[in-house]
Amino acid sequence: MEPLRSSDPARIADHRLLGRLGAGGMGVVYLARTPGGALVALKVLLAEYAEEPGFKERFRREVEVARQVDSPWAVPLVDADADAEAPWLATAFVPGPSLGEAVAAYGPLAEHGLRLLGARLAEALAEVHRAGLVHRDLKPGNVLIAHDGPRLIDFGIARAPEDTTLTATGMVVGTPGYLSPEQAEGRGGDGGVGPASDVFSLGCVLAYAATGRAPFGSGAVGALLYRAVHDPADLDGVPAGLLEVLGRCLEKDPARRPDAAELVRELSADSTPRDEAAAGWLPEPVTRLIAERSAAALALPDIEHTLAPTDTPAAAGPAEPDTRETSESPQPQDARPAGRRRFLLLAGGAVALAAGAGGAWWAVARDGDSGDDSPAAAASSRRPVHTVALHGDLSGPHAETGRAQERGLRLAVAEFNARGDAPFNVKVRAVDDGGDPAVSARLAAELTDDPAVLAVVGPTTDATAQTSLAKYDAGLLPVVGVSPGSTALSIQGFRSFLHARLPDAVLPVYVSNYLRGTARSRKIGIVVDRPAGNYGTDLSTSLSNMLGNAQQPSVPEVVSAMRRDFGSAVDAVLSAGADSVFFAGLPDRGALIAATLRERAFQGARVSGPALLDGRFLTEAQEAAEGWVMVAPVIDATVKPEAKKFAAAYRERFEEAPPRYAAEAYDVTGMLLKALSGLPSKSRTRENLLAAVRAGTYEGITKAFAFQNTGQIVIDGTGGFLWRVEQGDFVYGGPAPITV
Repeated sequence: MEPLRSSDPARIADHRLLGRLGAGGMGVVYLARTPGGALVALKVLLAEYAEEPGFKERFRREVEVARQVDSPWAVPLVDADADAEAPWLATAFVPGPSLGEAVAAYGPLAEHGLRLLGARLAEALAEVHRAGLVHRDLKPGNVLIAHDGPRLIDFGIARAPEDTTLTATGMVVGTPGYLSPEQAEGRGGDGGVGPASDVFSLGCVLAYAATGRAPFGSGAVGALLYRAVHDPADLDGVPAGLLEVLGRCLEKDPARRPDAAELVRELSADSTPRDEAAAGWLPEPVTRLIAERSAAALALPDIEHTLAPTDTPAAAGPAEPDTRETSESPQPQDARPAGRRRFLLLAGGAVALAAGAGGAWWAVARDGDSGDDSPAAAASSRRPVHTVALHGDLSGPHAETGRAQERGLRLAVAEFNARGDAPFNVKVRAVDDGGDPAVSARLAAELTDDPAVLAVVGPTTDATAQTSLAKYDAGLLPVVGVSPGSTALSIQGFRSFLHARLPDAVLPVYVSNYLRGTARSRKIGIVVDRPAGNYGTDLSTSLSNMLGNAQQPSVPEVVSAMRRDFGSAVDAVLSAGADSVFFAGLPDRGALIAATLRERAFQGARVSGPALLDGRFLTEAQEAAEGWVMVAPVIDATVKPEAKKFAAAYRERFEEAPPRYAAEAYDVTGMLLKALSGLPSKSRTRENLLAAVRAGTYEGITKAFAFQNTGQIVIDGTGGFLWRVEQGDFVYGGPAPITV
């Protein structure tokens, strides 16, 4: 990124400009912050071009196209104004390099990386084509690289095949070297350039990513256009497993090329490596580059730090998530005087709480809530103090999970502080990101900059973890996640992240065993809901591979984000003979497929992943939820014998049964405090704590914890659990089957 020039504005609309990402003949692309704090790439058309109707119309068309394309592998439009004096549009900022930059600097991709690249670009193109459009300019420079896959950009010349306002016969539009023969010949009218043209360009892009060379060479434009029409593509160096599919993409006759949906199926067949330890799709230097750029983006100033002297703060608008430190959510006893916020039981002069019949002792005083002047308390007050933070969604869409983790953490800290032999006291600092990834990044920076904080439990979701981990990593601050599930979080090379639950991509091991064993299924329908993004992809791809390895027939079906009717998908898998259904999707749309299966009187097994273990699924699906089974990495602490004492103490303090993820947060907090206690007082640093946790094992009430070098939890056959909907509630079924 280049600094702003003196001629650049300080803001465009309500977006603060931070620097220049690039400039061309038609305009400038800035890095900017939205009013809410998110980073965007803001493309501005130069004012002199805006006066020319043709250019402004092209820009307006780009905005319209970007609004129509809904794919996780296309950069989404955030905001735009095509009618401004200098028209502009803002898209989500991707801090990774372009495919062209990555391959030029670090070399071609391996086969599994090429398959993932091709399958996800094909998914994006399928959405473009489904919207009745053709991209027309797919090339390495229009593909950005993110940790979890590519992002397609630049819809400036995308349009419907029959639209000839830009591409009259004889006029070549696009980038030579990556144009289809029909583009190279300037075929206009009668829809001469259609979706098959994008497939040809995708073949060119994949050939480049596999070899580091454009498939039709380099040189004069005329020579490139001639080769595209008449010469075979140069595929020397393309992995043998991809030669056939790339050859079909690069057929001269558009009718002989596969469509985008076919490519998704063919390239996804082996897109996940068998060895989970080598799951990265990018060369390690590219992964590091993305992490470095992510960290640099997070270090950019917030809006309030970039206000120009003449700027005045905007008028107050809707309330944003509360980012202040929080204590736990108020309980009924909080209305009492501060000195009565805890239950006291005198035992040898120490302050403690009897936790049910189990006989465990739990301190329940809130942080900073003193009032005990006994000798033991005085001794405790002389101990060193270290801080453990809870980073969670405490007020947003996943507040139930975030608050459960906060309470589990506080209970573990209270128990530790009550010990007479504790070598130090622990203070809790809880921060609330409201489920907002941008706020999550800012809070991670604040916690990292606080030297008293030695460890963090959280964040709550994949999205908030993704934006915060680079900042935590920059400060080598240990952060332990118990609810995020994306495999990508563990394979990006973050040194300080400990993934304390089974990743989503591992859970299909148990799903496969349940369906083939307990459910005795003969053919399994896999319904992938595209709005579920990486979560749905991780589950469905992994399950497909598991079933394929077991030679178990399956029927995949993908549902577009633009559809809310699951009837055709359900009918397709049932007509193919599926006697069980696995749904890779989220709660709201899970209710839709549940209702559809109920309407079809389907009696087979209906199974999903941890996302459906959510009250919204029960509320929206009603009777249709009955009998559904979820495989999730979380226990019911009221049922598991090892968690009996914890459950009793939780009930005593919070006057309710422990919800899901409370016990898991309790466990990892205990793990952190045990490791910290084993360090000499002068060695209690973030780095030493991280090393101690990585090197050790911890037997918790939920499971055993040990970590691989990547920070991912050791996969030992445990950690997957069954849940079933019975009489309108989730019922815990114990460990999921590890064998058939």
